[in-house]
Amino acid sequence: MARLQKGFTLVEILIATMILSIGIMVLLTGVGNCAKMTLLSKQFQEVQYIFTLVDLKYPIEATDKVEEDLPVASVSATELVEVASPQIREVLERYTFERIVEEKELETNQVDDGLYIVRSIVTWGPTDDDREELLRYVRQTKTATKR
Repeated sequence: MARLQKGFTLVEILIATMILSIGIMVLLTGVGNCAKMTLLSKQFQEVQYIFTLVDLKYPIEATDKVEEDLPVASVSATELVEVASPQIREVLERYTFERIVEEKELETNQVDDGLYIVRSIVTWGPTDDDREELLRYVRQTKTATKR
């Protein structure tokens, strides 16, 4: 007489556990990547907000003295907002901003085209990964009119 098998064998349980654990591992990896992308997106939005504040407080205007008028020394982002809620000030505390105009090196017999590279840099940590840089090209005018 044949014996009826009730339940699962040990091999079947091990295979099912292995398949389930692989699925959970893939799911947790996806959730971790999603959390990382959310944090990077938040930082990117905050940096873009700081670049907007900088453009309002220190605009890049037409000038005949680019190397003197445009650079901005390292400034805390909280100094860019005169009137802000405590929550916004708390978020901006960890960011700093600076603007650099790259020096020009002209070869002999080379005519100065008046084009300068202006780097706007926002940093929020000690590593090079914790910074965002915006490059702009500015042409120096001979007779600049200020707005």
